[in-house]
Amino acid sequence: MLMKEKVIGSKKMRKSNIELLRILCTLMVISLHMLNPAIIGGIKYAKASGSFLAWGATNWLFCFSITAVDIFILISGYFMIDNDKRKIGKAINLFFVCSVYSVVKYVSLHLANGVPMEVKYLLQNIFPKSYYVFLYCTLYVISPYLNRMVRGMSRQSYRRLIIVGFVLFCLWPTIIDSYKNLTGSKVIEVFTIARDGNGSGFTLINFMYIYLLGGYLKKYPIVFRNAGMKYLELAAALGCSLINCAVTMAVPKLGGTGGLLGYDTALVVIQAAALFDFFTRIDVGSSSVINFVAKSSFGIFLLHTTVIRMIMLVIDVPKMFRGGVLSALGCYFLLLAGSFAAAGLFDVLAHWVMTPVSRWWSKTRLFNFDAASLKE
Repeated sequence: MLMKEKVIGSKKMRKSNIELLRILCTLMVISLHMLNPAIIGGIKYAKASGSFLAWGATNWLFCFSITAVDIFILISGYFMIDNDKRKIGKAINLFFVCSVYSVVKYVSLHLANGVPMEVKYLLQNIFPKSYYVFLYCTLYVISPYLNRMVRGMSRQSYRRLIIVGFVLFCLWPTIIDSYKNLTGSKVIEVFTIARDGNGSGFTLINFMYIYLLGGYLKKYPIVFRNAGMKYLELAAALGCSLINCAVTMAVPKLGGTGGLLGYDTALVVIQAAALFDFFTRIDVGSSSVINFVAKSSFGIFLLHTTVIRMIMLVIDVPKMFRGGVLSALGCYFLLLAGSFAAAGLFDVLAHWVMTPVSRWWSKTRLFNFDAASLKE
C-alpha cells in the first residue's frame, strides 16, 4: 500500500523515500561514469591490477548502478502519469541550466589544467550536449498524450501493453544484441527500435516505455500479503545485478551498454522496476535534509565528471584502482563522496545566486505556457 503524506497544520510534509532514491540514483550515475572504461576507467584499471576481487567488486558496482537512468524515468512516470499539465518553461529551464553548467565545466577544466581557452570552443559549449536532457524534454512534452492514451485503457489492457512492450523493446533487443556480440555477425533489419540497431536504451522508445511502466506501478501497485515481502523486490534487484556481473565477467563480449548492460535490456529493466517499487514501499518519514540534498541531483548529474577529472589532477586514480581491492574500493568511495559533495555544494550556491532570476522567470507567460492545453 502506498504511503500518504502527512499534513501538519496547513502544510503538507513531503515523504522522503523517493527523494532518497533520487540521491541513490545520483550516486549510481557517478559510479557508472567513474567505472566506465570509456570515461574514467575504474573497471579497466581494476582488471589490470590482476586482482579478481577488485575487478569483481568494481564490475558489480557498475552492474548495480546501470539502472540509474531508467529509475529516474520511472520516477517521472510515477508522478506525471495522472497530470497532463506541462510547463514549456521547465523544459527550457533545463536547457538553460545545462548551458550554464557546460560553460562552467569548460572553464573549470581549462583553468585547472592551465590550458588557454578559445572563444570558439567556449561558444560551442553554450549549446548543451546531453542525450538525457534532449530525450527527457521530448518525453516531458509528449507525456500528456501518453497519459491520455493509457487513461482510456482498462487495467488488463494497460498490463498487456507493458508485457508486449517488454517483449518488443527489452527482451528482443537483449536476444538480438547478445547474438550479435557473441557471433560477431552483422545483423540488420531485425530490430524493433531502429532499422540498424537497438540504441542500447539511449532512445525515445526506451524512455517512453519506462515512463509508462512507472505510470502502471502508480495506477496499479502490486499488492503483497505482508509488508516484509517488499524485501523480495530488493533481493530481485540485487540478484539481477549479480547475474549480469557474473555473465559479463565470464563472457566479456556481452559486457557494456552494447551487450547485457544496455538501459533497454531485460534484466536491467527488471532490476530498475524492482528497486524503484521497493522504495515506494519503504517509510523513512519526511526528512528536510534528504529533501534538500535531493534538489541538487540534476546539478550533480551535470558536474560530477568534471569534478572527478579535477580530483585526478591531485590523486593518481589509475594507480589506486590498480592497487588491489582495498585500494580500488578506497578510491571508488573517495571519488564518489568527493564529487557528490563538491558538485552538490556548487549547485546549492548556483541556486542561491540564480534565485532572483528563477522567481522572475517562473512568472513569465512562456514559462507557464502549457502545450498540452492547445485546442485541437
